[in-house]
Amino acid sequence: MPDEIDQPHYWNSIYHEPGEPRWVLGRAAPPLVHWLQSARPLPGRVAVLGCGYGHDALAFAEHGFDAVGYDFAELAIARGKERTLPLHKGGRLKLVQADFFELPATERGGFDYVYEYTSFVAIARERRHEYATMCHAILKPGGILVGCFYNHGREGGPPFDANREDVLRVFSPLFKIRSLEVSTHSIERRQGHELWAEFAKL
Repeated sequence: MPDEIDQPHYWNSIYHEPGEPRWVLGRAAPPLVHWLQSARPLPGRVAVLGCGYGHDALAFAEHGFDAVGYDFAELAIARGKERTLPLHKGGRLKLVQADFFELPATERGGFDYVYEYTSFVAIARERRHEYATMCHAILKPGGILVGCFYNHGREGGPPFDANREDVLRVFSPLFKIRSLEVSTHSIERRQGHELWAEFAKL
């Protein structure tokens, strides 16, 4: 399965199935909404990784950020452009189909923020250091990674698991860990299983 996960057709096939994928909330993730409203971060350019239909990217754009949502699945981006992009009139939202492991070649040092929401558990363990390195590379000096790491504790997925120690092992060599704690703002089925993160690029 790890080899398939690296291919766009794997993710597109899930979007072609009846109903929406379980990770599609139909709105911005509540932990992100809480952070935007309570922390009131200084707007900047943000890369939203594994953006799906772009609801989280839209939330950033509505708070004054220049948001670029990236997803491996062409169908996810197509639906996002049909359903989500028209909801934003400010010109600060862009949705792009791309392999975000390739972003350092085109976006090195291009972002003030990187946003992670359940992408980490969709990456095979042997590529997770590469993921952290990519996040570090596309951030400006002093840039911030924020978001939720999904710690569901189940064998087999979706499609993998991760725990707090896994995240720290991969990210702490490259980032100052400001926060990595269980979010109290998750949707019901994810309560107790989402770790809200705030990491500063070293």
